[in-house]
Amino acid sequence: MPRPSLKPQRSEEILDAYMTCVARYGLDGATQERVAAEAGVKRPLLRHYLGNRDQMIGALNQHVADAFNNLTLELDCHLTQIETGDQLLEILFAEDEEIDPRLATAWQGLSASVGDHPELAEPLLEVLARFVAVLEKFLARVSPDATPERVKAVAQGISTIFLSLDSLAALDAPSNWRTELRRAASLLTETL
Repeated sequence: MPRPSLKPQRSEEILDAYMTCVARYGLDGATQERVAAEAGVKRPLLRHYLGNRDQMIGALNQHVADAFNNLTLELDCHLTQIETGDQLLEILFAEDEEIDPRLATAWQGLSASVGDHPELAEPLLEVLARFVAVLEKFLARVSPDATPERVKAVAQGISTIFLSLDSLAALDAPSNWRTELRRAASLLTETL
C-alpha cells in the first residue's frame, strides 16, 4: 500500500512559514532561503511544494484570501444571531479576538506588491467586497429604515476602521486605540 502524500500538509506548513517571513521581512525580504529555514526544509523543496517565486506569491495570496474569507464566513454566521450595531462592534473589536497579526501584515505586503504583481489584486478585492457585503447585509437588517447608500457607506467605514485596527496589531499600538476605533465605528452605526 503506498504511503499517503504529505504534499498538502507540507504545502500548508510552508505557506505558514512564508506568511511569517512576509510579516517579518516584507514580501521582497521573504527570500526562499528565509522561508526554507522557517519551514525547516531545504530550499529546493520549496519549488516541489509551491513552485517558483511567482507561484509561491500566488499561493500565499490565495492562502491569505482563503483565511480572510473563512473569517468572513464565521462573522456572517455570528451576525445572524445578533440584533444591534453594538453587538456587531463587540464581535469586531473584542479584546481577545484579534486576527493573526501575520495574516494582516501579509495582506498589507501582498497589497503593496500589486504594482509588480497585478494578478494579486482581484482575489484581495473580492475578499474585501465579501466582508463589506456581510456588514451591509447585517446593517440593512438591523436598520431597515436606512437608505442603501447610507448602509453601504457605514459598512465601508466600519470595514476600514476594523482593518486599520488589525494593521496596528503588529505595532503593539496603545490599547486605548482599540477603544477609540471602536467608538469611531459606533458613531458610524449611530448615523443609521
